[in-house]
Amino acid sequence: MNYQMSAAERAPQPGGVADMPALGAMSSYRLPQPGARPLVFSGSELAMAMSFTPELPYWYELNVYRTREQTFVLAIRQFFQSEEQTDIVKAWAFDSLPDLFDRLETYDAGADVRTPHLDLERSAPAELAAAAMDLKSRVIAARTHFAGLVGEFFAQIDAAGNGPV
Repeated sequence: MNYQMSAAERAPQPGGVADMPALGAMSSYRLPQPGARPLVFSGSELAMAMSFTPELPYWYELNVYRTREQTFVLAIRQFFQSEEQTDIVKAWAFDSLPDLFDRLETYDAGADVRTPHLDLERSAPAELAAAAMDLKSRVIAARTHFAGLVGEFFAQIDAAGNGPV
């Protein structure tokens, strides 16, 4: 896991939320949202975590941003080793960090697993059962992989002195 938060970002911001990193240099962002227009905002990244492992076909990256308006954005990216698969980006805006953390804890990475195309008319029942078992194991693996990343993310936040929110 790769977590980045500088000492300057961890310093309290005058007049800001207690125990929140100071807002650094602002950038403009445009992030896709599921079933909605892209999320466009100006702000700075507060934290990032990544689960890259060369042996796996995919990995996740989490980004937490604070906007100019003092709201928060969560981006969950799924990257694939194969160039044949399209990387996925999902983003949501929140009024508070606890709401963002709740979304992160309840995110279902099992929904990110792509289902294989099956020829139902020509597949034997045993082939369909094997495909179902394979799909179930990939859903469990994705959920476990993502849960490990989220657990490490929260452990690093706690270790950085920001404590539970």
